[in-house]
Amino acid sequence: MGFGTLGVVKRWQLVTAHPRPTGSRLAVVALLTAVIAGALLVGRVLAADPIGYGVPIWPFANSADQAEDRVMQSVVKAARADAASLGNLTGIPSAIAAGDVEVIATKTQPNGMAIWLLLRLHVPSVGTRCREAVVLGATPVEVNSRTVTCTT
Repeated sequence: MGFGTLGVVKRWQLVTAHPRPTGSRLAVVALLTAVIAGALLVGRVLAADPIGYGVPIWPFANSADQAEDRVMQSVVKAARADAASLGNLTGIPSAIAAGDVEVIATKTQPNGMAIWLLLRLHVPSVGTRCREAVVLGATPVEVNSRTVTCTT
């Protein structure tokens, strides 16, 4: 017999809750996979035409794309300046035709608010590249382009 409660020693055990297997880990893996696949898909699309999408930066664009972007920036500047000075889009083909840019074909919308251009760009240290460009509106002028193959 002991004193007080020393004769009866209780044995306590640490009880921990074990998590039940749920779909939470699988959901996290699926979500991360979807995010990574989406990022890769977006990167692949942007790399197809970085100038047209406005991201002429690494990892989407190489040095040739960056040189092409510099030529296209001069095209955009000339188109905006000409449209601002004339108030219409009729003089844009002659305004953007310079040493680096050759206008191959043009089509003007009947109302005169849009002009389509097929451009051959002579990009330094790269060679020749072609782009379709659409110039919209007179104020402010919006210029959109996409890369095309040079056929003519």
